[in-house]
Amino acid sequence: MSRQNQLILIDNLKRKLFIKYEIKRKILISIIYNKNLKNIYRYYSYFNFIKISRISLITKQKNRCVESGRAWSTVKFLNYSRFVFRNKSNNGNLPGFKRASW
Repeated sequence: MSRQNQLILIDNLKRKLFIKYEIKRKILISIIYNKNLKNIYRYYSYFNFIKISRISLITKQKNRCVESGRAWSTVKFLNYSRFVFRNKSNNGNLPGFKRASW
């Protein structure tokens, strides 16, 4: 398996873990910052919060091209790298984009 395919699989794993732990993380943060609860509940929720894996954070995810898996210079609203975007737009496969001519 090539290095690029491994990076794509790792990134997909991070995205799945983010979806899995997102709600739990939000609930625990709201309990931690709730001043009306007893301290024992807040400490217990903080203890559980720090046990959640850091790999599941949204900041650990990388924007990658859908086709090539390239991490650098991706067009955000299409999730294509600049090379794939150029080829698809020149061939007319992307609606609303055409080759510029002066």
